[in-house]
Amino acid sequence: MEHISLSYIEENLESYLKETYTFLHQHPELSKEEYETQAFIVKELERLGISYRKMAKTGVCAELTGAELGKTILIRCDIDALPIDEQTGLDYASTRSCVMHACGHDAHVTVGLGLLTILKEREADWKGTVKVMFQPSEEVHPGGAKLMIDEGILENPKVDAAICLHTNPFLTPGKFEMKKGYMLANTDRIFVSLIGKGGHAAAPQQGIDAIAMAGQFISGTQNIVSRQTSPLDPAVITYGTVNGGFTSNVMCDRVDISGTVRTIKKETQDRIEQQIEALLQSVTSFWGGTYEYEYNRGYPACWNDPEMTEVVSNAIRTAFGDDKVVEVEHPYMSGDDFSIVASHVPSVFMYWGTGSTEKENFPWHNAKYHVNLDALKYGMATAVECIAALLETNKVGGEEA
Repeated sequence: MEHISLSYIEENLESYLKETYTFLHQHPELSKEEYETQAFIVKELERLGISYRKMAKTGVCAELTGAELGKTILIRCDIDALPIDEQTGLDYASTRSCVMHACGHDAHVTVGLGLLTILKEREADWKGTVKVMFQPSEEVHPGGAKLMIDEGILENPKVDAAICLHTNPFLTPGKFEMKKGYMLANTDRIFVSLIGKGGHAAAPQQGIDAIAMAGQFISGTQNIVSRQTSPLDPAVITYGTVNGGFTSNVMCDRVDISGTVRTIKKETQDRIEQQIEALLQSVTSFWGGTYEYEYNRGYPACWNDPEMTEVVSNAIRTAFGDDKVVEVEHPYMSGDDFSIVASHVPSVFMYWGTGSTEKENFPWHNAKYHVNLDALKYGMATAVECIAALLETNKVGGEEA
């Protein structure tokens, strides 16, 4: 398939991309509730004459085959929003209270539909099959990827390789980040309760201070990372909630804590899970209290296939220039359930620049997060170039090109 220029997209599809994006941004839906988003995607697929099947209740798999059979490549486009009250002030801000596309999934859907528009328009010019995985529930564990895999999205025809383009507000349009090997972290959650004995704040010796236990535990867990984990082995322990106590003159009898543990290596993940409990045993033994502990494993670390990453990187460099691809040295400690796809088929997860040079950019999951509309054409063009390269390369399964 011939190279698709940015000028071609600007002239023929940019207005469609912007209209699609702004509509989706105005109508976000939470995980497991993406029925209207699903209906919008289906309407567009039917307009284009592209076959599809509904999956995982609110997801869609679109499938298109070119002039003849060949490899099968999948691109994942997640579709769910977050329980955030938008504060961007945009003309096309969310119309729904406390629901917002604050992670760019609306842009992912837009790119997927734009990609299919081009592939359908030029279906006589390429061979193979492309599946677009419009996936629900990325933001809520266990995620929609596993559900769609369980329902057979990677089979019939069998997927040879997969890619995921994800927005990045700290890269400008036309810039991309990726790396060979681990790109994203294991994303686990922990829930801890430290249980003491209430009493009068003026007589602490008569009770067991759960807040004191919590303080010792929280500071102690940071030593697991800083003093018991190699500086060359990425690991993060962060607490997001700490709740306990009733009033200023009553000793707290219980503190509930929740947080996240991020690691890359499985052996580090296993060790930290055990060390947290060992610390809980030590702290509560010293104070005479008890504890409850739950460690929930989330999405696994995401592995980028080295050969596929090379193919994708070269395709982007050829299309846009050598300086457009940034090969990051270290993995991000965020996570994504695309890693489950990557555990089944050779895959590449990459970041695509959606930031602005004219106003402040805010991180994912922030109420002021925004996507630069000029970035949409780059996302779509990159998807086309990467899919074409993977369909044609002999480094990915199927018959040699």
